[in-house]
Amino acid sequence: MSFIRNSVLTRFDSETDTCDRDTLYNNFLDGFLSKFQDSFFYTFIIQFIIVTLMHVNVGKGKYWRVLFYAALAGLCGSLIENGTVSEICLRTNETKKYSVIPTFLLCEIFWIPSEYAIPYLNLIKMEAFSKGKLAKSIKYSIIGLGIPFVIFRVLIGYERMKKGYLQDPKIHTYHGGAFFIMALADILCTFCILYFVKKHNNQCALTSNINNYIKHSSYTILVAVDIVSTILSILNIFCNMERFRGKISDNIVKPLHCLKCSFILILAADALIFKYGANVSSIHESSGNNSKTYGNGGTDSNTNYNFSSNFKSTINKSRNNFSVNDITSTSFNLSNSTYSKGKNSSRQSAMINVSPYNYPVESDTIYSRSPDSTAYSTKTIVKNYTNFKTPTSSHEQSQSNESDKTLDIKVYPNQTFGFLNQ
Repeated sequence: MSFIRNSVLTRFDSETDTCDRDTLYNNFLDGFLSKFQDSFFYTFIIQFIIVTLMHVNVGKGKYWRVLFYAALAGLCGSLIENGTVSEICLRTNETKKYSVIPTFLLCEIFWIPSEYAIPYLNLIKMEAFSKGKLAKSIKYSIIGLGIPFVIFRVLIGYERMKKGYLQDPKIHTYHGGAFFIMALADILCTFCILYFVKKHNNQCALTSNINNYIKHSSYTILVAVDIVSTILSILNIFCNMERFRGKISDNIVKPLHCLKCSFILILAADALIFKYGANVSSIHESSGNNSKTYGNGGTDSNTNYNFSSNFKSTINKSRNNFSVNDITSTSFNLSNSTYSKGKNSSRQSAMINVSPYNYPVESDTIYSRSPDSTAYSTKTIVKNYTNFKTPTSSHEQSQSNESDKTLDIKVYPNQTFGFLNQ
C-alpha cells in the first residue's frame, strides 16, 4: 500500500484541511468564532446541548449517562482541536514553524471515548437481553476491540502533533482503520442483539407492541450505524491508496463523516422516541385490558365472568353504593337489579363501563346531603389515589351481600424498558 507524497505538506496546503492563506485570522477570537460555520464543529456543540437537555429532563440510568459523557467528550475534543487551528492559523503566525503541536494529541483523549461510546452503547442494549457465557464472551470481545481502536486514534494524534496539520493520506488511512474497528464492534453487537432478542421473544408474547416497536425503530438505527461505519472505513482506506486516488473523490467521505459525528445525537433521539413509544404502548395496553364494556342480553343474571389479575383490588357494586378492597383479584358484584329496570326491560342490554383507574362511578344517591344517609356519613372528600386498602363500612358489607354476579378483570402493570432502565 503506497500513498501520494510528491512534496512535504504544510498546514497551508488545501489537502491538510487546516489553514487557508487567503483567510488567515486577525486574532484568536475571530478565528474561533469563524469555525462555527464548520459542520464538524457545530455538530458537536448542538449535539451536547440537546443530549444534555434530554438527559436532565427525560433520560436516567447508565445508557443516558454514557450518551451524556460521550457528547461532553466530543464537545471538549472539538473545542481543543478548533481552538488549536484558530491559533496556528493566525496571520501573525503565518511564518512560524512548529516542531510539535501537543494539543492535537491531547484531543485524542476525548475523541476515543466520544467515538467508541457507540459500540459500548450497543453493548448496553445487548446486556438487557443477554445472559450466560456467550454474552460475557461478546462483552470481552467488544472491550478487546477497543485496544486496536485506541492504538489507531493515538497514531492519528501523534501524526497530527508531529506534522502540525489535521489531514494527509496517511492520517486518512489511520482513520479508516479506526472506523473499521468501530464497524466490526458495532456489527458484532448488532448480530448478538438480534440473536438474543429473538431468543427472548420466543419466551415472551410475540404480539407485544413494545417488542414490535423495538424491531422497527432501534434495530433500524443499529443497522444504519453499522452500514455508515463500514462504508466510511472502506472509503477512507481506498480513497487514499495511490491506485484509487484519482478515481474516487475525497468529498464522498465528508457526508458520511458528518453523519458519524452525529451518532450520539441520533442514538439519544432514538432512545427518547423509544421511551415515549413504549410508554404510550404500555398505557394503551393497560387501558385496553381494563376499560371494557360488558352487556347482558338475556334474563340470566347468575353467570360468572372470571379473568386473572396482576394486582389486588375488589370493587363490590350494590344497588346504591360501592366498596373498594385490595384483595387477590378485581371483582365486580352486580345485583339482579342491574339487569332489569321493569317488566318490559328485562331483556335489554345493561352496559357496565370499567374505569382503568379503579374509581367506581357513584350513583346520584351517594351524594345525598341528608345527615341520615349512611353513604354521606362515610363518604371521603379525598380519593384513594394510592389504592391502599381501606376499611369496609357496615353499610357496604350489608350491601355487598346482595350481589350475586362477579367479574374478575385483568389489569396490567406498567412496562419496564430494557436498556433504558439499566
